[in-house]
Amino acid sequence: MNSSTDPAVQSGQAVAAPRADPSEDKLDYIDAVRGWAILLVITCHVGGQFAQMPYPVKLLTNSGGHGVQLFFLASAITLMMSWSRQTRPFPTATRTFFIRRFLRIAPMYYLGALIYFYLRPPSGGFDPGQLARSLLFINAWHPAWIPTTGGWMVVPGGWSIGVEFTFYAVFPVLAIVMTTLPRALALSAAAVVLACVANALALKGLADYPPLAVDGFLYFWFPNQLIVFALGIVLFHVLARLKVRRPGKRLTYGLLAGLGGLALVLSQRVASPSYLISPLTLPTMLLMVFVFVGFILVLAKGAGTVFSHRWLCGLGRLSFSAYVLHFMVIQAVSASGMVDIGATGYRAIGWLVVHWSVTMIGTLIVAAIAHKLIEQPGMALAKGLTRARGKPLPVAAAAE
Repeated sequence: MNSSTDPAVQSGQAVAAPRADPSEDKLDYIDAVRGWAILLVITCHVGGQFAQMPYPVKLLTNSGGHGVQLFFLASAITLMMSWSRQTRPFPTATRTFFIRRFLRIAPMYYLGALIYFYLRPPSGGFDPGQLARSLLFINAWHPAWIPTTGGWMVVPGGWSIGVEFTFYAVFPVLAIVMTTLPRALALSAAAVVLACVANALALKGLADYPPLAVDGFLYFWFPNQLIVFALGIVLFHVLARLKVRRPGKRLTYGLLAGLGGLALVLSQRVASPSYLISPLTLPTMLLMVFVFVGFILVLAKGAGTVFSHRWLCGLGRLSFSAYVLHFMVIQAVSASGMVDIGATGYRAIGWLVVHWSVTMIGTLIVAAIAHKLIEQPGMALAKGLTRARGKPLPVAAAAE
């Protein structure tokens, strides 16, 4: 049915996507996915401290940056699961959605801005415009704002938060339209076309900027990342409809090993575009996302393995605080003198392991504290502000 003629839309009611499989209500596998995502991101950024590692190892650690796309997939899935259970009218549902998403992200993000202002004062001086763009989450829309041009980065890694908030801005419309798998697939195809066109136009419009800055920007900005969120919506529909007999552990481990091997091969691709410019030439980022889609499917539908261990689930629940604060921990470990970040060759690999281990311990400690003191009060406030009188909140906690 065309959504524009749907009586529910005309009456202002939220149009729910197909409800997720009740067996998936316990979203341990999503927490595990987030746990893996933050492990990949931390590995990438710790690896960035060692410039003289053997090149294949350097490529491998660099590929950990794709953990951000794993976060994006998990976000799209959980938001669709939450919205599919929504029974409020569309305006109310949308207001609830924005309040909850803002209070889920902004308190920790703003604390990060304050912390890094003191730890990494802007070398070019305080820039109120850049601060405002970052705090308003529009910082991923220009190469000087992300910034790939060497300007003030209010929160390291904040580009992904800006991209995430852009997705939030369009999500309610996507949620009431992308109610079937064919529609979600159509959105994915449209996202590829949009990225190719937008990137080509931006290349011309940003000709005055250094090529490396433009390349970085076109990788980061929302038009290039929309395909990841679209595939997350596709994955939601697949998970909700896929009824398969749960495979045994041997097959589950085999599938995970195969996906891991494919990811390892992709990490060594050196001649690949960093952003979509043609549907015939897919960037490594998108190829890695297809691997992640398979990984999430196996975790959701396969047997329990160490890949979804409760430790990883716990890490996933701390992953946002860990994402914001791990840069601080990496900086502290590198500056402490306890590791030799100037090591070369295979010695650098040994020191990488030491640095990564200390960073993980430190990040877990500060993330657990921040989650308790900042994130949980923000989520509680959001629930209080959006709770229907006399009724339990219908939005699933999974999106939190």
